[in-house]
Amino acid sequence: MLRKIATLTLFFAMSGAGAAGAATTSAELPQVLGLVATKLPVPLDCTDGSCTGFFSAFCLQEQRPKPNVGHVYDAAGEGDITMVVEKNDGSIAEFSAAGLLHFESTGAYTSVRISMDARRLASLDAKSVSLSVPRRVSLLPRSEPAVAARPSAEDLDAATGDKRLLAEGYFENGSPRADASAMLSRMINLLPADGYETKAVRDGTWGRAASPASLKAFSSEGLGEARQAYDRCRAYADQGYRMRLRGCLESSHDKLMKILNDKYWEGDAGF
Repeated sequence: MLRKIATLTLFFAMSGAGAAGAATTSAELPQVLGLVATKLPVPLDCTDGSCTGFFSAFCLQEQRPKPNVGHVYDAAGEGDITMVVEKNDGSIAEFSAAGLLHFESTGAYTSVRISMDARRLASLDAKSVSLSVPRRVSLLPRSEPAVAARPSAEDLDAATGDKRLLAEGYFENGSPRADASAMLSRMINLLPADGYETKAVRDGTWGRAASPASLKAFSSEGLGEARQAYDRCRAYADQGYRMRLRGCLESSHDKLMKILNDKYWEGDAGF
C-alpha cells in the first residue's frame, strides 16, 4: 500500500516551481534537513483544526544557515511517511501521508513541526492519528512559503546521496544518545504545545511515554538518560523556574541532537 516518493516529482509538479525558485539561490536558503526515522508512530495533537507533532531532525549542510522559526520545507528522498489512524471502533488503518503534510522549522536544525489539516480526518472516523517516519526522508527548504524552490544538484545530493545514507549510522543506530532523544521527543509530544501543563500532567508524563512498546524499542541506557533529563526538568518546573517542562525537554533534546550532528559532521564514529 505504501509507495516511494519520487524526489523530483514534488518540485516540478508544483505550479511555478521552476520560475519562482530561480529568484533564490540555494546558497541563500537554509540547511537541507534529514528527518530521524521513528521506531514507534508519533501521535499528533489535534486542536483548533490542525493536527501537529514535534519530530527530530538533523542538518545535512553544515555550511548553510540554520532555518528561522516557521521556515517551510518539502519532503524528499525515498521514504514515504505513513499516517496511522486509530478509529473510534478500535480498528487501525494506515495510509500514505504524501501530499497531506506541512513541514515547518522550529527555529533550529534539530527538530521540525509536522502538521496536517484535521478536516482531512473527518471521513475516517478517527479517534487519533499518528505519523510513522521511515528511513531516508529529507526536507528541502522552500524559497517562499507558497512556492517550492527548484532544488539544486547540491541540495538533491545532500537530501538523497551518500551523506544522507551515512547519517543513519549516527541518528538511527540505537545509541544511548539517539534513543534518549527519541524518548524525549515522545514526552514532548505528550505535553501541551503552549507549554502550560498542570503538575498532574507533568508527574504523569514519564509513565505515559514509557509504554511497554517504548521500553522494548529503546535501549536501557537511552531510557536512563531520558529519565534523568525528565526528572531534572520536572524538578525545575515544580520549583517555579520560568522554563516549563516541555520547553526544558525540548532544550535537552536539542542538546543531544547537536552532539550527534557534530559527530556526523566530524565523521566521528564514537557515540
